[in-house]
Amino acid sequence: MKNSSPFPMKSKLVLLCSLILLAAGVYFGGVQFLTEEQELIEPNQTAGSLSQGTPVDFVSQGDESAPSDSDLVATYSLKYGKYQVKAFVNRNFSIPTHQEIESLRLEANALDKLYTQMTLEERRKIQRASFPYSRLEVAGKVTYKKFEDLTEEERKSLNC
Repeated sequence: MKNSSPFPMKSKLVLLCSLILLAAGVYFGGVQFLTEEQELIEPNQTAGSLSQGTPVDFVSQGDESAPSDSDLVATYSLKYGKYQVKAFVNRNFSIPTHQEIESLRLEANALDKLYTQMTLEERRKIQRASFPYSRLEVAGKVTYKKFEDLTEEERKSLNC
C-alpha cells in the first residue's frame, strides 16, 4: 500500500493559497501603515529643516494661495478614498452612530465644495462623492437611513 498523505491535494492547495493571501495582506497592510506614518511626519519635516539652519527661499513664484489643478485633484482623490472607506464599511459588523453619520455628512459636504472648485476638465478625471444616507424627520427627530433600507412610505415621502 502507498504512503498516503494525511491531507488531500485540494487541502494543500487551499492552505497554500491562504498563506499567500495572508502574506500579501501583511505586506500591503504594512505598506499602508508606513505611508500613513509618513503623512504624519512630512508636515513636521519643514519645521525641522528651519531649526537646522538650512536656507529657506522666501521669494514667491506666483500665486501660491490658489492650489494648482493637480493639487486639487490629488487632494480630492485622497479625501474621497478615505471617505469611501468610511461611508461604505461592511454594516454586518458595525452600525454607525448618529455622530459618525453626521461627521460623514460633513465630509461629504467638504468634498462637494472641493468638487465645485474644480474645472470641467478636472471633474472628468474624478467621481463625485455621494452621501449614502437619507435624512428623515420622524416626530421632530432627525434620523438617517441607508437608501436601500427605506420603506415604500419613506420613499414616497422623499419623492424617490
